[in-house]
Amino acid sequence: SPHHAIQIATLGCAPDYLLTIWDCTQERILLKCKAFGQEIFGVKWCVHPGQLLTFGSGHIRFWKSAKTFTGLKLQGAIGKFGQTDLSDVTGCIDLPDGRVLTGTEYGKLLVWTGVFVTVELVRGGEPDAEGNPTRMLPHAGAVDVMLQDKEAEACVSCGDDGWIRWWPMK
Repeated sequence: SPHHAIQIATLGCAPDYLLTIWDCTQERILLKCKAFGQEIFGVKWCVHPGQLLTFGSGHIRFWKSAKTFTGLKLQGAIGKFGQTDLSDVTGCIDLPDGRVLTGTEYGKLLVWTGVFVTVELVRGGEPDAEGNPTRMLPHAGAVDVMLQDKEAEACVSCGDDGWIRWWPMK
């Protein structure tokens, strides 16, 4: 964890898909819970303390650690695709303002606010015959990798189409 250097998050494989937070110095489990019922591709600590993301086959889940009367617990909320086509999520970036940027298996980039998709990013193409701007998918295929280039103040997406694209944060 970028906030607690002694904490490590791990994911178990099928059939359990357990999310476990470890204290690596004491070699003990701090928190453990079922992350999802389908394949999970990754776990990522967020920029905000106590928050994590898990993502995989047809889902993204937003986790927060919360203090309850029985102790510290992980609470997860499933992302809602809404009008957007359901997709596997293989890469994501959590932004400083709390939003999350993910790729999709069909080439779109999605901006999540809370647990909802609020924006689908597109890129401008050549004008059509009438001079109107066209909109194209960010990638012609799955977006497998999402990175943040802090120096360039941009998000970077890498797709199955062979393109690496920089998206200005502004």
